[in-house]
Amino acid sequence: MSKTNTAAISIQPGPPPITPVEMSEADIETAEKVAERLGFTQTAYTSTSGLWGLFCLPNHARHRSGCIIKTREFGIIFVQDLEDMHLEELR
Repeated sequence: MSKTNTAAISIQPGPPPITPVEMSEADIETAEKVAERLGFTQTAYTSTSGLWGLFCLPNHARHRSGCIIKTREFGIIFVQDLEDMHLEELR
């Protein structure tokens, strides 16, 4: 009779989710300064989609679009999705 390897497999939880929150007027001003520092000149703030934030549109080939959002966990951050990074095939 053969022995079966019965080593325990440990499943680690992933990172906790990020919770977006709506920006105040002061947060929008900060986000605009961050966008400018990152080199973005074309921005648009939206609070009507599922993601409140300052959307940043690319100015040149080296830029990739993204969004500056405020989160409960990290404050103001710049985020990109796979489409923004031209990596749609990884979905």
